[in-house]
Amino acid sequence: MSIHKLVSILIAVACLSAAATSRSARDGVFTKAQATRGQNVYNEECAKCHGQNLAGGESSPGLAGAEFLAKWQGKPLNGLFEVTRTTMPADDPGHLSRRQVADLMAYILSSNELPAGEKDLESSADTLNDIRIEGKK
Repeated sequence: MSIHKLVSILIAVACLSAAATSRSARDGVFTKAQATRGQNVYNEECAKCHGQNLAGGESSPGLAGAEFLAKWQGKPLNGLFEVTRTTMPADDPGHLSRRQVADLMAYILSSNELPAGEKDLESSADTLNDIRIEGKK
């Protein structure tokens, strides 16, 4: 077997292994209590621009519904987490803690009718990169 074929096989196995270990946001990756904490953060920090019902505002995108899910479908949750953590709120970007942003992610997922689970959503990049944003089936 050539080295190129062996490398191709190893890459394919690594990709399959990574795909097998990744989770969907549909797998219950947050708790109801965490989503409630996230709703409190949202109401204090986000609702003024994104609206009370997460529908968006004049210059702010909606965070719930078909358009939001279409934009983020299949992408790692860490992408949304980092955009939120580093650019929000617009009037004081970056001041929210990692836990507050994780709680916000839980609220956003919950608002998109994704199920809660038994463990709080973690805020580590490794964990969040392993979770794909997917809407309900």
